[in-house]
Amino acid sequence: MRRILLAMPAVALGLAGCAVGPTHAEKMSALVGQPTSVLVARLGVPNRRITVGGVTYFAYVKHRVSYTSGSYGVGPIYYAYYGPFIGGGFPPEYNSESCTTTFAIEGKLVRSFTLRGNDCN
Repeated sequence: MRRILLAMPAVALGLAGCAVGPTHAEKMSALVGQPTSVLVARLGVPNRRITVGGVTYFAYVKHRVSYTSGSYGVGPIYYAYYGPFIGGGFPPEYNSESCTTTFAIEGKLVRSFTLRGNDCN
């Protein structure tokens, strides 16, 4: 019984690492039905704004770029597989991630939202 009690904190910490918070869509759905002032207070001034047919659209854009330099095939593990005279390695990688969240506003209330991009999770 004592071992079980001693193991409980470690198990709790392990499970806490697996917990995930709400998704971006879940966070944004909480703003539907709210006044525009709440939207701006939580997310700030929109990156883009347009009014079409009496509906105003607020767009919030999140964009992130990352670059990973390549590597040459060196080291004992590389030589073990390919030999000392063969070139190789990994090419550099360029990643561009973005998410545009667009809210439709009618009568000063947020009516709906859409997500577009490869980083909207």
